[in-house]
Amino acid sequence: MLSVLMFLLIFVGVAISVYQVYDIYYAQNFEDDERQTHRDSPLGQLSRQAEQYAATGESQSFLDLVSRLFGARFDQGLVLSAASRPNASQYLAALLRRQRQIVSNGRVRVRHPLSWKTNPPTSDSRPVLLSLVLINCLVVMFFGGLSLYTIAYQLSVESLAWMNSEWVLMLLIYVVIAITHGISRLDAYLHDLYLIGTLSRPTI
Repeated sequence: MLSVLMFLLIFVGVAISVYQVYDIYYAQNFEDDERQTHRDSPLGQLSRQAEQYAATGESQSFLDLVSRLFGARFDQGLVLSAASRPNASQYLAALLRRQRQIVSNGRVRVRHPLSWKTNPPTSDSRPVLLSLVLINCLVVMFFGGLSLYTIAYQLSVESLAWMNSEWVLMLLIYVVIAITHGISRLDAYLHDLYLIGTLSRPTI
């Protein structure tokens, strides 16, 4: 009965890992667009005003909304820069999410936990981190397949004997899942900071 429970947990872990890949892909490509469609959401309001600003050049109503959502001390130039970019909603969403971390005194800086400040990233780490997520998913699937393989064929190599234990494989699967979750959070954070950093640099 205990072995059945272990294999059930392993199966659930593999399913979670595959879902993580889907969830991260969805968050990267569709989540902000979905929020933009909710007209009463802060992003929806900003996106509508940004479209009007881009079309007419009239900024007063847009800046009034910016002051209400971000506060009077926030660098409005960043939001105006975001509104003038193609696919402005992704930049506006990044500003909304990270507004408390942004420090702008002539140049854009990022305030991290413990008041540690850095410049925004100048390169996008998303491709590397997404590759790590995919590798982690493959590792989990390997451990899941190995748990089934070792039912019939025990590994005789002493240094690999730990692979014969479904307990160990189950724990490793959930450790990798936790690491993947951490990577996804880091990806969202660094990508937002990267987008914000581009707002202070001239467009090419």
